[in-house]
Amino acid sequence: MSLRIFILRDALLLTLWGTMILWLSLTKQLATYLHPALQPYTTAAGIIFLLLAIFRVRSLMVLPKLQQHHHHDGCCSHSHHGEENHGHEGHHVHDSLGVGSLALIGKTLLLLLPLAVIVSGKATAYSVTTVQNRGVVGDLSKLPAANAAASAATSTCASPSGAGAMPLQIIDMLYAIQMPSYREEFEGKEVEMIGQYVPMVTGNPKGDRFQAVRMFITCCAADAKPVGVIVHYPQRLTMPEMGWVKITGKPTFPMEGGRRTAILEATKVEPCPAPSEPFVY
Repeated sequence: MSLRIFILRDALLLTLWGTMILWLSLTKQLATYLHPALQPYTTAAGIIFLLLAIFRVRSLMVLPKLQQHHHHDGCCSHSHHGEENHGHEGHHVHDSLGVGSLALIGKTLLLLLPLAVIVSGKATAYSVTTVQNRGVVGDLSKLPAANAAASAATSTCASPSGAGAMPLQIIDMLYAIQMPSYREEFEGKEVEMIGQYVPMVTGNPKGDRFQAVRMFITCCAADAKPVGVIVHYPQRLTMPEMGWVKITGKPTFPMEGGRRTAILEATKVEPCPAPSEPFVY
């Protein structure tokens, strides 16, 4: 495997990664993968990748001169002993290069795989099975990095100020469970909330409840944890699992099973486009 191929491979990978990161940044799609605090550093990394790619391409241009100089110095130091063993060493090098080529292809595909997942649009696609396996968090003590000042501006469905129902985030209701003063701000008032629809398979004997879920991230999409509240809605729903819904209703915080919980008494549930930032922080 020639050095030129190694350098070209590095340059292409750096270019692909740098271009993808900057494209995600310019199109504001980094929010679907990373916490806002990490996005500037990631954008800077994309720029560095492209600069490194330029340096690798530059090394391709000077490589012939370096190889010519090395060949000139090496041709004067060959011994007869080296010529006698040339056949055996050549066979050994040929075998090593075959294994090396396969290893190089495997490493390259491994580095390209995340890019393929991003392009496919499945990097942040979570199924109901994923939510059930990770468990819906209803206790914020399990989310030490949670921030109560969640912004309703991330919602594409929220009504403008003064237009009626108050925009509310799921995580706000979870904070209200623990904070009576915070709870008084929402209880009994009409609110609008968006989340992903998750049917309740337990604790729902009348079949009139479901969970509204958002994915909470501390760092990136890989560590996302589902946070959710119970929604009580007596009418029949035909929503797809993990589909985005806008819910209008009034928050309540009753005691159930010996502990306080958050339940949104819904008066209206309708499909909703996904928000520009699907995560909460």
